[in-house]
Amino acid sequence: MERERFIATEYAQKINSCKDRLFKVYANYGYEEEVQDIKKQLSKISEEQMIRVVFIGQYTAGKSSIISALTGNATIKIDSDIATDMASDYNWSGGVVLTDTPGLYTENPDHDRRTIEMIRQSDLLVYCITSDLFNQYTKADFEKWAFEINYSGKMFLVVNKMSKESGDYSILMENYSKTINRSLSPHSISEFPCAFVDAKDYRDGINDNNAELIAFSHFEEFITQLNNFIAQKGQLGKLDTPIQILKSSIDKVSEQSMDSEQDRAYVLLLSRIEKKVDQRRGQVNADIHNCIRRGLRPIIDKGYELSRSIGVESIDFTEEDFNELVESACEDLNRNLSDIIDSNLKALNDDISKIMDSETAAFFFNSVGGAVSEKKHLFESKRARVSRAQFEAISSVISQITGETVKLATKGGSASAGFLIKASEVSGSQLHNAVKFIGGKIGYKFHPWEAVNIAKNIGNVAKFAGPVISVFSFLFDVKETIDEAEQNERIAREQVKYRQSFVDVANDLEKQYIEHTNGIFAVYKSITDEIAGNRTKVQQMLADHNSMAKELVTLKSDLISIQTAIF
Repeated sequence: MERERFIATEYAQKINSCKDRLFKVYANYGYEEEVQDIKKQLSKISEEQMIRVVFIGQYTAGKSSIISALTGNATIKIDSDIATDMASDYNWSGGVVLTDTPGLYTENPDHDRRTIEMIRQSDLLVYCITSDLFNQYTKADFEKWAFEINYSGKMFLVVNKMSKESGDYSILMENYSKTINRSLSPHSISEFPCAFVDAKDYRDGINDNNAELIAFSHFEEFITQLNNFIAQKGQLGKLDTPIQILKSSIDKVSEQSMDSEQDRAYVLLLSRIEKKVDQRRGQVNADIHNCIRRGLRPIIDKGYELSRSIGVESIDFTEEDFNELVESACEDLNRNLSDIIDSNLKALNDDISKIMDSETAAFFFNSVGGAVSEKKHLFESKRARVSRAQFEAISSVISQITGETVKLATKGGSASAGFLIKASEVSGSQLHNAVKFIGGKIGYKFHPWEAVNIAKNIGNVAKFAGPVISVFSFLFDVKETIDEAEQNERIAREQVKYRQSFVDVANDLEKQYIEHTNGIFAVYKSITDEIAGNRTKVQQMLADHNSMAKELVTLKSDLISIQTAIF
């Protein structure tokens, strides 16, 4: 039975596999220097460009066991970069860095400083406690990072060593959740992704091939939640950097292996276009996710602000007020997202314009001009067919991106490229049409709060705010309660319920926005597919006998497939 795997490292492993295959090809054909160059470039990828998952919390919570269970030591090699007792980094498959910390507030200030530095650099912060739950120290530490420093948006709570307790898992989980809620009041466990696991049981189950023990550990549910969290936050895009390094190397070697200056210019031109497409796709991915998170934060903040009044004074916040809050946040977000997508399109067109104004482009178009201007005929030479195919490949890619076509003009008997892109004129390309379509979906007519789940949550906020919070009866009822502890617990419950309603709406909106903006990546995929198809077609014409060229084409295609999955 196939086990649940951490998707980020699945992609990282595929990238590594492509790297190993590429090194083998280079070794077979005498490109050892290129292997060393790739290794040097990959070594310079800073850890900040990888997905960093930092494990902190209770000293005895089994953080190392969780990391071991997550990575699966039997099949995945982990290289320790820092073999000390403070914060140890594990480079997992070249795309994910796992940081294991011994806990904060040790006797060594340097250890604490290193741990805090890693926490601040984290993309995902996994806070680990045992089934004994929070004590006064871990509670204070957790609240500091989550609420004082405001890292709650990237925190994941893991309750480990669940097998220490006997009883039905669902009942234990429910009881633990209630206890944690009391500890974190006025906050609650529902504000974070949370998993109840036993890492040791999972590791033992894997080693013994014991399906029952694996299921009993509930560890695979934790892995699924991690996958969803990483994907939702757009962090997979960080894995694109090593892909771009490998692709650039393939283009470089392909260019060097060409017999003519024209062919080298063609490969270089196509490579530059593809590189700009890759860069703009990565940038728009990061910008969109950051914009969505920032744009929806006012809704969550308002829930926190109002919930603090529960048990103190009446809240005068109606359904109309809530709708106005959501509408205002979404209108701002719609405008900002439209600006991001539009500016990305204009920037890509500027990039392409500069490439087409380069000396390489001028040389290429001059070289193919004669063959392109002639009519096709049955007995034309192979060089003429190649030249025509190269021109059509560049032209089709440019057209798909910009909507413009490459026009060759003859001046004084020599061919040159007559080519001009203006963002205002870009109206017929697939990318522009996609941007226009996406912009229309998130424009002033886009009302994501009208979706079924969001409308339901807005209604829940209104119902809850009306009969329970907005009138004095709840306050009077609480004040009349004799047991002070019961008073506080009930107030805390109501605060959590009220605040969670705002969080639910924000989460629903985030899903809607991500779904509506994903269309732009389908268009980027179409462009990269066009480039890959054209490259393959031309290189097959150039080197039917060249086994290295064929292997490089296959590797490039595999890397593009990984990129498509990442975005």
